[in-house]
Amino acid sequence: MDEESNNFLGFGLFFFLIVLIVLGGSYLIYTNFQNKQKEKIVDENENVIVSDKNKEEKNKDFIYYTNEVVLSESLSLTSKFPVINLNSSDALNATNELKTYVESVNQTLKKQTEQTACVYENEEQIAETNYLDYGIYTYEEYITLLVLESNFNCETGFSASSKVKSYTFNVLTGKKLTTEELLLKYNTTLTQVLERIRQELESMNETTSESESIQVEETLKNLKENETFVIYIDEFGNLVMNYVVKTNSVDYNDNIIINE
Repeated sequence: MDEESNNFLGFGLFFFLIVLIVLGGSYLIYTNFQNKQKEKIVDENENVIVSDKNKEEKNKDFIYYTNEVVLSESLSLTSKFPVINLNSSDALNATNELKTYVESVNQTLKKQTEQTACVYENEEQIAETNYLDYGIYTYEEYITLLVLESNFNCETGFSASSKVKSYTFNVLTGKKLTTEELLLKYNTTLTQVLERIRQELESMNETTSESESIQVEETLKNLKENETFVIYIDEFGNLVMNYVVKTNSVDYNDNIIINE
């Protein structure tokens, strides 16, 4: 009899522990869901408003600029320093990297001399300089800073292609997403993306003159070896690649929406 009572008691305790574990797990899942709901709110226009709890400076945007200086009004060239306003080591590292990058680009400015044969005159007498343009894209909890480095030369004008950098962050965690993480998030691979680019470039060549035809193999080789591309999330939630297209005439930047 005692043995039966002990068995019954043991079974009861085991059953109680199982129920406790299930209830505890359910509570944790519910709490986590509620916290995520608080971090993302949908307004009356179905736009997602993301919590700013991870901002370093609450009164500023997730990405803002400092020390803006006009390099040339006539050429509409400025210099400014982007700041990733998130409380994380990834954001701090990116901001410091960008500061060094902007400073190095600023040092490329050269003034005209008596020997400079300018076609594109400017009031500031700039002979040549590299300069940066920026784009900021926000989609739900993701924000991207796109940085394009181009060149101006008073003899040849503005360059048609740009070197590109991108920084995509999850503003709720402060984490910077790598190219591999972005591709994985959209369930694709770089190999698949490059094959799509090959098909598109070959299709474009069918209607392009020989003098302006695209160097398909050279473009793909550059993408693989020199990583002349960036991948980021745009304001519509699309995964986008910006890359340099090599041609028989002038190289240029193009975009492809990866998740189409």
